[in-house]
Amino acid sequence: MISCYAPTLGATFEEKSLFYGQLGDAVCSTPHNHQLFVLGDFNARVGKDHILWPKVLGRNGVGRKNSNGTMLLEFCTEHNLVVTNTVFQQADRKKTSWKRHWHLIDYILIRQRDLRLARLTKAVRASTMWSDHRLIKMSVFLTVK
Repeated sequence: MISCYAPTLGATFEEKSLFYGQLGDAVCSTPHNHQLFVLGDFNARVGKDHILWPKVLGRNGVGRKNSNGTMLLEFCTEHNLVVTNTVFQQADRKKTSWKRHWHLIDYILIRQRDLRLARLTKAVRASTMWSDHRLIKMSVFLTVK
C-alpha cells in the first residue's frame, strides 16, 4: 500500500515530474506478484474519456481532465494501473471527493490485473467536519493463501 500527496496544479513541471518519478520507483519496487494499492490526493482531474484511456479509466468518470490528470493517466498507462474511482456506476455525490467544487481529485489505483478484486470505490464523509475532502473508501475481495 502506497499513500501519497501530489503537487498541486500550480506546482512546476519539474516538481510534478520528481513526484511521479519517486512514485514510479515505489511502484516498481513492489514485487509484480503482490497486490498494489496506491491511495492519494493526486490534485488531478482525470475526466471521463474511457475510450482514449482504455484499461486506465472506467466508464464512470466525472468532469473534465486537467494537466495534472493527464500526468496521472500517463503514469497509470506506463505502470498498468487503473483508476478504480471511475469503474463503478454511482451518483456523482458518491464519486466526488473535493467539496469546494465537487471534483474528483483523490484516487485509489490498483494493478489492472487485480481489478476483479475491487468491489466498490466511493467517497464517504469524514468523521470530522472541518475537512473539505471526502474520504475515498474501497471494498476489495482478498483471499489468504
